[in-house]
Amino acid sequence: MQKNPVYLALQQRQQFLGCDRELCLTLLLICFALGFCAASLQAALLCLIIFGAGFFLLRQMGKSDLMLRQVFIRQLFYKTHYDAQAGFFARGGKRYV
Repeated sequence: MQKNPVYLALQQRQQFLGCDRELCLTLLLICFALGFCAASLQAALLCLIIFGAGFFLLRQMGKSDLMLRQVFIRQLFYKTHYDAQAGFFARGGKRYV
């Protein structure tokens, strides 16, 4: 019986600096455009703060689940098909665990 090798490069997700590639590059583009158009020191500092906080959150998201963006987009698409039923008011105010 012949075994076929599995190429790991086809299974790995695209990452940029440890987080989702598209989200990180979009954040970088927005911060760069905002800093370049405003052309002031305050805007540049604000852009650095926004990029630092956003990059930290994207890294945490990438460590948790790299497919989270695709799952969120799919959840938005199918939201109308699944009505929420859980919660405090679902069963007469009593929370069952």
